[in-house]
Amino acid sequence: MLRPLVTLSVCFLIAACGAAGLFGPEDYTPAEATTTVEATAFLTENAPPPDGAADSKGDGILRDANNRPFSYALLGKKLPEFSATMADGAVFESAALNRWTVIDIWGAWCSDCLADGPYVAALERAIAQDPDLDFVSIHVPASKARATPEEMFGKYGSLEAYFEAAGYLVPTALDTDGSLRETLTISWTPTYLLVSPDGVVRGFRTDLSVAGSEPVKDFLRDVARVKKTVGNAQGPMMGPAGVLGITGTTPFTLAAIEAAFPGHTVVSTTEGEGATAQPVFQVRTPGTETPRFIVEADWSRGFVSRVRTNDPTVEGPNGIRVGSTRYSDLRQEELAGCGSLGAGEDLSISCKTSVDAPYLLLYFRSDKTGAPPLAQMSFHPPVPSPSP
Repeated sequence: MLRPLVTLSVCFLIAACGAAGLFGPEDYTPAEATTTVEATAFLTENAPPPDGAADSKGDGILRDANNRPFSYALLGKKLPEFSATMADGAVFESAALNRWTVIDIWGAWCSDCLADGPYVAALERAIAQDPDLDFVSIHVPASKARATPEEMFGKYGSLEAYFEAAGYLVPTALDTDGSLRETLTISWTPTYLLVSPDGVVRGFRTDLSVAGSEPVKDFLRDVARVKKTVGNAQGPMMGPAGVLGITGTTPFTLAAIEAAFPGHTVVSTTEGEGATAQPVFQVRTPGTETPRFIVEADWSRGFVSRVRTNDPTVEGPNGIRVGSTRYSDLRQEELAGCGSLGAGEDLSISCKTSVDAPYLLLYFRSDKTGAPPLAQMSFHPPVPSPSP
């Protein structure tokens, strides 16, 4: 899980929390929405808005009668890379996000954001219990023109004072000039985004406080539905940074492996016979007997030393897959870590992404084509050194 919780704040104490200063030309006359449909649904794609939606702010975005948008510009696209400084001086990098992540964009100036506060606190607590889901909260100003401390924090004067009054506290990073708001093309606060491990924005919605009787549970159900749909379509990913929940030193225990591979069935078994038999965990897709991953232990059997796969549904760096990718498909920069194994017709090639753990090893089995196919990928996490 991504801890601590990161909050990037942009909220204004105003009745409607759309972006300020985004209106059209001076002679622009705002249109008035006549639709009775509220823009509070969880969206996975931008669909045509209902009749009566209007461009009430002159920014080309069709909205409901409360100015909430019916679409989000980055839905289905890669989340732009950004960094933000947290209140304690630490730096948050979006490039570090490698799990499913819920991003909350809000501000202490915004009445709708304040109404969502109790739901955000409950949402973060729920997400903290999910090993496959992270939470990032972002505090932004209403616009670049309204980024003074007085305008950003409204009657509270500071973020610390807001949290004290609200009765909860989360570590917070600040967009102090509105640049992050522009980068993320935010037209309404609060905005909630769901980002997949490959960095694509998979879901969007506005306020939780107007979403019905169980807004947090409903939101998490939507998140689970999207995770399942995307996971079934894409399959898991393996790279130099890890595979699913195996990204660093991991205990070789059933509980740890089950937590690292949510949505899979984990079976404890052995490989080899007699004195050479070694314990392994098979990670299977539910309802199947064929392992998607094999998890091996280090010499002490205390930690995970290798996770390997022969499954063609598992995607490696740059889209490579077992069976369909050949050695000749590798990019020039990827060949630097490759070396030969064996000789003659038994010649195979292994490609290591790093000289130190963690690293990814690609194994190409020789064949008569001269362009050996990828036969196996394996991730090697760091393992503690044995005690002297």
